[in-house]
Amino acid sequence: MTKQGYYNFCDRCVDFLFPISMALCAAMLVVAMAHVIMRYVFNSALSWSEEFLRFSMVWFTLVSAAILHQRKGHVGIVIFRDMFPDGLRALCVRTIPWLAVVATASVTWNGVLLLLRTYKQMTPALGISVAIPYSAIPFGFFFMTIFGIGHILEISLGETVPPRETPSYSEQE
Repeated sequence: MTKQGYYNFCDRCVDFLFPISMALCAAMLVVAMAHVIMRYVFNSALSWSEEFLRFSMVWFTLVSAAILHQRKGHVGIVIFRDMFPDGLRALCVRTIPWLAVVATASVTWNGVLLLLRTYKQMTPALGISVAIPYSAIPFGFFFMTIFGIGHILEISLGETVPPRETPSYSEQE
């Protein structure tokens, strides 16, 4: 697979994840509104809605974090990196994606182990296996690992270290 082929694969993964993220967001909105209406208008709260919202929020967060990771949208503290001399800055830029892939792969693996340990447990309100909400962990971090490999390819296959970032405000003296 070529570098461009891998990038296209990552783009297709995002095309798969984005509708999931939006569906989860819409479902949370509908269920939260239904819960509020049932509680305050009909004086009868839904017994399952809070648990559903909690699990949906976890799924939404991890799926969205994976999309954000592919787009390099996470907050980065570049002020310290940009203070380093060029050689050390280049080392940081080339090393951090490797560390991120190791970390996300580790969380993916440990998430799978968590599923294997807890799949027989049932949630109290929804009555589903806790493996369903917990599976958001390996699912989201698996895609973060895939996207992190793309970042490694991007920085290690001849592309240059990004330039130093400059403040967006203008100093007035």
